Amino acid sequence: MLKILNPKRRLLALVALFVSVSLFAAACGSDDDDNVVDDTAPDGQVVTGDDPTTSTADAGQSQNRDDGDGTDTTTPLTTTTTEPPLVATGGGCTEGRRGGEITMGVFSEAAGLDPTVASASGVAGLTELSTLYDVLMRLDRNTGEYIPQLAESLTSNEDSSVWTLKLREGIRFGNGDPLNAEAVIASMERWYELDAAVGQRNASRALVAFFKDNMEAVDDLTVVFTLNEPWGTFPAVLAGSAGLIVNVNAIPVIQDGDNAGKPDIPAFSRNPVGAGAGPYEIARFAPGEEIVVRAKDDYWGGPVCIEEITFVRVPGAPATYDAWQADDLDIAFLREPRVIAEARENGDDNALIYLQNMGGVVLINNGVRDYQPPTADLRLRQAIFYALDPNVMNQRAHDGTGVPGKSLLSTRSQFYDADLFPEFPTDPDRARQLVEEVKAEGNWDGRIVLSCHNAPSLVDWAIAAEILLEDVGFEVEVENDGNILSMIASVVLNADYDISCWGFNLADDVPFISMLQHTCNAFNNRTGYCSEAMDAAVSQLRDATNAQETQAALAAIWAEWQETIPSVPYETIEEYILFKDEVRGVIGTQAQVVLFHDAYLES
Repeated sequence: MLKILNPKRRLLALVALFVSVSLFAAACGSDDDDNVVDDTAPDGQVVTGDDPTTSTADAGQSQNRDDGDGTDTTTPLTTTTTEPPLVATGGGCTEGRRGGEITMGVFSEAAGLDPTVASASGVAGLTELSTLYDVLMRLDRNTGEYIPQLAESLTSNEDSSVWTLKLREGIRFGNGDPLNAEAVIASMERWYELDAAVGQRNASRALVAFFKDNMEAVDDLTVVFTLNEPWGTFPAVLAGSAGLIVNVNAIPVIQDGDNAGKPDIPAFSRNPVGAGAGPYEIARFAPGEEIVVRAKDDYWGGPVCIEEITFVRVPGAPATYDAWQADDLDIAFLREPRVIAEARENGDDNALIYLQNMGGVVLINNGVRDYQPPTADLRLRQAIFYALDPNVMNQRAHDGTGVPGKSLLSTRSQFYDADLFPEFPTDPDRARQLVEEVKAEGNWDGRIVLSCHNAPSLVDWAIAAEILLEDVGFEVEVENDGNILSMIASVVLNADYDISCWGFNLADDVPFISMLQHTCNAFNNRTGYCSEAMDAAVSQLRDATNAQETQAALAAIWAEWQETIPSVPYETIEEYILFKDEVRGVIGTQAQVVLFHDAYLES
């Protein structure tokens, strides 16, 4: 299906457009800050195995990308080797392959086009932003290592406490300004310069905290990051939203009023023309409708084949898959097990697959920002954990096609061990005892609010959760009339919730990034949870240098989790990014992001 005509006109007839939310009403998105699979064959086509339990995507074992000259493009973290230019002369975009347009159905629309405003993951905007800004590094799941993209190399000292970033020479932002060391530092500093009160609550700020006061431009193309503490997987920061470098000189300033001279972040987030070094420039941003990007003719990495990409959200995975089957979408981001199972049954398996431990979580307000919900009481958090039955919820929401479980890790995780990661028991009788105990004290009437959103499977899930909780004595008020962004706003910006449907997306690649939010002082701590023992276990995870140390740290985290109940994991989530056969050369990197700089359409 070679797309020459823009398919969005047909798609718009299928899409129920949402009322636009303020750009800052959902500033950071969800906690999907984890890593995904790079499954690109030498010819650039995404590949996956037929069996979802043994697919190359799940195992992280796919073919290495070849730039056409027989050289592998991977670069070890501790060397200064420069990979060949990211322009595939054989298997990717070439001058002769230019042409065509595609439409991608995303899981959730981006809140804005400024990295500090949008989500820190591909679930809600980071793929779109990556087309505009590119990224310093990217994860190669063929090797589990990080590859320079805008960077030329990234090296560390012996204990991984000092990292040296070398930029490629000659790269320029869309407005012609050079991408240099000072630009990288200025972009990083924005995470702390911006006033959090206006909504900059992106999780990447918590990561930048490790080096924000210790960045040095050694020369025009070299930045040295000195970390507060050693961190062997630091490159993950530069492969995430913090690695999308913004040209601060392209940000407009407010002309009038008390804030005259300050950056006009809302205006910039709607139209960041010239601010990125990515392969595309923004053509149209219509909140609640679409994001359209158009290929540059002077991208630093060479020709950009796909001339225009349109990103739209079709509400719910069933409608998204229907649109893909009707050829109204070329790429579909699916996150509902029933629909993924249907796609597999239909033989639609040309997909990137991302397995997320704790992808389904009942987020519990432990007392964030001094708010005192009833769930600040440990006994009620325990009652919720005992009451919820993942198998019942899976049957109601997914017709039994999901991966239920009340543990930190899926049985499919490389770190899973049944003795180290036992499931938390379901015990309605114990839950009732705890609920009655708290009620008897006379300070709580049994009422809690369950916040979710209107995706069809989550509506069914909320019904199951409500029944299970009310069966043990809770009086549940369900709020799920709004879309994903409105739910995120209530949790992230307003802390206005008792319990909420959520996902931590604890991927095996860099689990520390997801777990950081469970430390006492983390900027992206959504729940107000705080435990010294958990802080120590998360620090142990950060310091881990091999699989055994990582497993031991995760086991310590799970042991403390069962004692203190930050929130309730109930399922592992499989994310399925489905491609038409004609779409080639798309590269998956961390945080559910796909990159299009080398993509093309096969006629």
